[in-house]
Amino acid sequence: MSRARWGLIGILMVAALLRLAGLGALPLIGDEAYYWLWSQHPDWAYYDHPAGIALLVRASTALGGASEWGVRWLNALLGVGAVALAYLVGRRMLSERAGLCAAALLAVGAPYLITSRLVYTNGLHLALMLLNLLAFWRLAGEDPPRLGSAIWFGVSLALLFNSKYSAYFYAAALGAAVLLDHRRLLGQRRFWLAVLIGGLGLLPVIGWNAAHGWASFRFQLSHMVTSVGGAYSLLGNAHHALVYLTWPLAVAALAGLRRIKTPGERLLTLAALLLLAPVAVSPANSPRNLADGLALLLILAGARLSGAWQERRGRLGTAVLAGLALLAALYGAGTAIGLAGPSRWPRSSVAPAIWQEAAGWPELGAALADIPTPIFALDYSLAGQIWYYAGRPAYTSAGQYRIWGLPALDEAAIISQPYLPAEFVSARLAEAYERVEGPEVRRYAARGASREVRIWRARGLRWDQEIFEQRFDFLALLAESR
Repeated sequence: MSRARWGLIGILMVAALLRLAGLGALPLIGDEAYYWLWSQHPDWAYYDHPAGIALLVRASTALGGASEWGVRWLNALLGVGAVALAYLVGRRMLSERAGLCAAALLAVGAPYLITSRLVYTNGLHLALMLLNLLAFWRLAGEDPPRLGSAIWFGVSLALLFNSKYSAYFYAAALGAAVLLDHRRLLGQRRFWLAVLIGGLGLLPVIGWNAAHGWASFRFQLSHMVTSVGGAYSLLGNAHHALVYLTWPLAVAALAGLRRIKTPGERLLTLAALLLLAPVAVSPANSPRNLADGLALLLILAGARLSGAWQERRGRLGTAVLAGLALLAALYGAGTAIGLAGPSRWPRSSVAPAIWQEAAGWPELGAALADIPTPIFALDYSLAGQIWYYAGRPAYTSAGQYRIWGLPALDEAAIISQPYLPAEFVSARLAEAYERVEGPEVRRYAARGASREVRIWRARGLRWDQEIFEQRFDFLALLAESR
């Protein structure tokens, strides 16, 4: 076996260790509980995203049980698979050394550990995107394209369309690459067969949206132009992205931006920029969604920095690459440790917020299980965690819950966390209900973090329930309370 293959095996072992060790120790955070809830309500698509993540969690729990580990293990394995796919993409489109460098950076990079250890839509999207890149490159290299290659490309593209809406930007990059460097494919019937198969993957999302007033498309468009964290600042968002993604990975990715000489380099650059640009300029301030485009730049960076091995600057390039990889590994290990509790290791900035969000939920869920009235949570993620840990329904005004339907809320327990001022919520409830008691404050501590929730008991709804649901939409409440 070659030295490169032994290196890949070592990288994959490190990737598996960082993703699977202690995987079930952390309680589910809000997004994970929300996607778990989707898996209990199968559908063609959902208000926020296509159905891929729900199918992934459903398969994961069917095979591994409904525990935290059962919810996460299949997503974590996909994260390991994405490391292997990054190697294959780098090797086939650029060079063996580029593939190894990219695999190493993805194996230890903090944002990829986060999206592998926790169930977000990003992990599935990244794995399917890299798989589709491999399929496209194989198809583009055959003259004429083989039927198997066309089917592989089409099926992987169809699956990708059902993982995350950012797949549409990636597909646009593929189209541009065909026009720039692979125009001969336009005359190949099997290429168009592949496009047809891939296009069929749009039908579940389009069909669901047509049946629900195009709700998901409208939500995504509004989400791209709306800030939920206060005033929009491009500089502030850039800083948030840097501390989330960690600076060693950001520096390595910047090194890949100048690789546009070959068709493979142009394709990777186009796809990266089309994935990064909408997120970077959006006021939504979601740095996690930069990670997929960043991965493609890391593949290019591996080619550039490792390519310097053959030049006079070889020693410097190798030293820079090794240094960035070691620093990325330090931040990655610190992030994995930081997800378990307070730590002084360098880490992604999101790690403390994650274990803070997860703290105390098993105890809190048990305490909420016996509340006799319907539970109305002021945040969609809070409702999902209550449903998972209390073993009973909880409701909210978020779009997907309203599609599922809310019960009559003439009498309800209203639950919030401290990010909404208690006085503001009490005043709004006093307008809506004839009688309001609370808030009762409950605190739970775990792993050096504390969880606080506020509970109001409300009776006699004065408003029409449709008006209540609109006035108690979380984003509207958050904006009004500021």
